[in-house]
Amino acid sequence: MSATARRLLPSAARILAGALLLVSVVVADGRPVVFADSNIYYWMGQMQLRPVRYALSPWIGGPSRASEDPDAADEAPAEMQLRRTEMAARSPWFGTWLYVVAGWGSLWWLTAAQALAASFSVHALWRGLAPRGRTRHWLGLMAGLAVASTLPFFAGFAMPDVWAGLGVVSLAALMFVRPRIGPVSQAGLGVILLACVAFHPTNGLVLLPSAVLAALIAHRGLGRPLAGLLAGLGALAAAVVLTALMNAAYGGAIRSATGETLRSPPFLAARLLADGPGRTYLRASCGPPGSPSRWALCRFRYLPLTDSQDILWSGDPGKGVFGRASAAERIRIDQQQTDFALHVLASDPLGVVGAAGRNALQTLISVQLDDPLRDPHFYLTDPDWRDTFIADLVHHLGPCGQEERGCRPRFTEAQSILWHGGAFVLALAVIGWRTTRPAWQRGLRRGHERIGETTAVLVLFGLALVLNAGLTGALSGPFARYQARLAWLVPLGAGLVLSPGWLGRLRIGVGGPVRAD
Repeated sequence: MSATARRLLPSAARILAGALLLVSVVVADGRPVVFADSNIYYWMGQMQLRPVRYALSPWIGGPSRASEDPDAADEAPAEMQLRRTEMAARSPWFGTWLYVVAGWGSLWWLTAAQALAASFSVHALWRGLAPRGRTRHWLGLMAGLAVASTLPFFAGFAMPDVWAGLGVVSLAALMFVRPRIGPVSQAGLGVILLACVAFHPTNGLVLLPSAVLAALIAHRGLGRPLAGLLAGLGALAAAVVLTALMNAAYGGAIRSATGETLRSPPFLAARLLADGPGRTYLRASCGPPGSPSRWALCRFRYLPLTDSQDILWSGDPGKGVFGRASAAERIRIDQQQTDFALHVLASDPLGVVGAAGRNALQTLISVQLDDPLRDPHFYLTDPDWRDTFIADLVHHLGPCGQEERGCRPRFTEAQSILWHGGAFVLALAVIGWRTTRPAWQRGLRRGHERIGETTAVLVLFGLALVLNAGLTGALSGPFARYQARLAWLVPLGAGLVLSPGWLGRLRIGVGGPVRAD
């Protein structure tokens, strides 16, 4: 065995052990979990890779052209036109990942792959902070994350949410401990950072300001070297630019083939309507029935418009807006959304800001699991869902028993509120206790390297959590999943400040040197 292999083998074994700990929680929960959006992600990935699949059909079987493909049979031009009004909000790159890993394997393969990515990124950060850490310390850290955090449930969730937190951890490692991370690990972290940014548009919007603010605090307040910070920021900038180029190429290819521009659902307009200010402005600005209407939304002004999910997705004539609109109406709503939002803000700035603040605060404190504990029974029995890709993904894991009721997760949201919410608060208390101790503060003042690095990591984690709540809560809504996807960073932070692999029992004598046992 070569010297390189002998050096990498212990790390690989630890990463595998950490991944197994995460997967064990998904096993205890019963099976991986799907969500409604898993269907469109899977379809987008399948659509992208159809030419490859057709070309390989002589070796892998299956159809060799679209006319023979049952998956393409329901793609009528009118239906495709509607789909393209939603596709810009969904990453084709996560769709490709989901289709390749889960479609050619199963959701267990997806869980294993995402658990490995999680274990790898956390291991790189831990190893950078704890170069003397032992395997038992690592296993304790990962066991704590498995038992007391939301991370394993997102690893087993067929959505891009887990990659938001993995991007934050990878960025922290590249910004603050990169000199102690080998080139292979640095490359792997760069790939995870790219996946984070490419797999969901909100991830880059959270990471960019978090990284810039954390770099300023780390350099000016904690004395961290500027070169390392710039290297991490450069990796993030490269991921953002590459993602923009990939998305532009994807959208350009579809526009060239169809003449249509990919669009997003009106998340912001739906939020303003549901919060109240948008509803009030719409009804005041739309004329009486039959008169010319400034806004495409005027047709729906007499609906309740109190629930953003109903506004976006309901097909009920008494509730739905976007879900019932024609493709032309959807395009017009999207084109008018920014102008509509500015007019709502001008008409009631205090109402808009107040509602956004309430939504952000509610999101900030909602750290429990909801969608990653969803029972797939509805998808398996509803006439509109039971013949979709999402049902195939669930059934590929095994039958769900009588009346499709046997695939419900074993854990519940009520249990998560108590368990994960309690662990989150306890982890915050541990971080606060540890970092406010006199020894820690003296270490900061005297430039103790590990203390400075760990404090910088905690700052980045905290900024990401706050900015994530502000962005997702204010623009989309106070849904627990948005914050729970990052909530595991707090237990991770607590594990890092308690890790005996780098700090142990810190002893800082009065006027003496800073040293760790």
